[in-house]
Amino acid sequence: MFHVSNVFSDLFSILPTQVAAMAMLAVCALALLVGRRLERGLAVVTVAAWFLSAAVQTPDPAGMQWGIFTVDIVYLLVLVALCAFERRVWILFMTAFQLLVVLTHVAFLIDRTLMQWGFFSAYYLWSDAQLAAFAVGVAQAGWERWKARKA
Repeated sequence: MFHVSNVFSDLFSILPTQVAAMAMLAVCALALLVGRRLERGLAVVTVAAWFLSAAVQTPDPAGMQWGIFTVDIVYLLVLVALCAFERRVWILFMTAFQLLVVLTHVAFLIDRTLMQWGFFSAYYLWSDAQLAAFAVGVAQAGWERWKARKA
């Protein structure tokens, strides 16, 4: 039987996942503290997407992760919508990296002979790059807020 608690305990037993989760939570917490409306909203959506991905992950290491794929597509659509209204370069990079995350799923779907570790290596690479773009946006928002207080 599949239990969500098993997924979370398995997920946090891998050091790269622990580091990525802590970095994501730190960037999102900082976004909530110093970010503008865009960064705060995106922090909430990012944390929700991360937890949803962990909750829908299947225990089959060789199978397609349909639940995570769905969450990643919805997250991509949110980012694309934000790009339509926001004129910040970092959100474009964040969206581009999320598109690469989704395309990593597609590549695995097309060619199931790809090794699962290769899939997750690429997945983590794009996710970390996406988090770096978000961190730049949060830093810019914090800097602008700090400058506004000084003026």
